[in-house]
Amino acid sequence: MGDPGVGQLQRLREITREQLAAYPFRAIGVLGVAGGNGLDLIDPETTDAVYGYDINPDYLDACETRYRDTLGDRLQLIETSIDRSVRIERVDLLIANLIIEYVGAEEFVAFSAANARSIGVLSCVIQRNDAAGFVSSTDYSSSFDALASVSSDIDPETLTSAMSDAGFADLGRCDYPLPNGKTLVRQDFRTTPRP
Repeated sequence: MGDPGVGQLQRLREITREQLAAYPFRAIGVLGVAGGNGLDLIDPETTDAVYGYDINPDYLDACETRYRDTLGDRLQLIETSIDRSVRIERVDLLIANLIIEYVGAEEFVAFSAANARSIGVLSCVIQRNDAAGFVSSTDYSSSFDALASVSSDIDPETLTSAMSDAGFADLGRCDYPLPNGKTLVRQDFRTTPRP
């Protein structure tokens, strides 16, 4: 992801910064927080709570080590898969960057619908594979071959339609081309009031 020919890690960091600037809320959730994806960009002075969700306990331990001193008791890390059975804490902003490909669009939309009352704005990033496979070609790409078998391509228009059916209004979309022919697509949604 950080290989200069890929540029994904650098661009994803810029996008996370944009997500936090666009929605400067006090309660933030991060799906697929891993070792702290973007937590260093959160201002502890203007944030009351940060919830990080991940399936990997080793990632959560690394995240704890890196960010406990900075975020203190604001940081709550939860080990869980992301599916329709999970209930999250109330957040004003939920960031879901490069997680939908692993969860699957149908399950992600079901998760979102089940948690609609707990989500203010949902900002997500998916990877569109315009000219390449899921894993970018680098010196290390063979290490990630297994990822291709558990990931799926997500169509932005299909995701927008499914999220609309689940009660989320489309707030906009931004495309971020990468040097390797792929594109990161940021899509933002807000829950719509139910009659």
